[in-house]
Amino acid sequence: MLDLKKLLFAREARGAKARPAEADSDYTPSGRRGEGLEEEYRALVAAQFERWGIASDCTTIEVRTLGHAPDGLDVMVALVRLVSWERTSALRLLMGLPLLETKVRKSVRSSWLGEFSHFGGLWLHASDKLHATEAHHDLRDVLMQVAPPSGAHAQDGSSLPADYGQSSQPPLAPDTEIPASGSLRASKPGEEEPVA
Repeated sequence: MLDLKKLLFAREARGAKARPAEADSDYTPSGRRGEGLEEEYRALVAAQFERWGIASDCTTIEVRTLGHAPDGLDVMVALVRLVSWERTSALRLLMGLPLLETKVRKSVRSSWLGEFSHFGGLWLHASDKLHATEAHHDLRDVLMQVAPPSGAHAQDGSSLPADYGQSSQPPLAPDTEIPASGSLRASKPGEEEPVA
């Protein structure tokens, strides 16, 4: 009987060595890779938005796995969509995005999520529904107050053109020259102009 006990205990011991050690965490992964992490990240981002006073009905938050880091951990990104215009919430999100992302990064590092994944950032997108609404006019007015135009419009005292803020191209930098040829070239301090 003694030999039978040794045999059973030896078999259990070998089986325990073959199984990976359980992680020292309360996190129990789901059947699909990344599913639990995605929900945890979404909850973390939503909590930061709530702390900042960003209304939950103004945004949607979707978390996706972007890929894998060299260390094999998943890289997670939070895709934030601005779906409705509530002025205070939208401006806090648009203007505070770098600060919000920093807060989320710190929260990830201070939680268990940092041990199982990397945070790839907050990616912001405005819904197509906002393009033909009062939001564009409101945002244009705020942009005028916060960052008035520079360059020719600021020097001659004229107002913004009617289509300001409606272009799909980024605004020109103040030191960008537009030659007659139509190609753009940004001059740098101390750089001489080429002789034609």
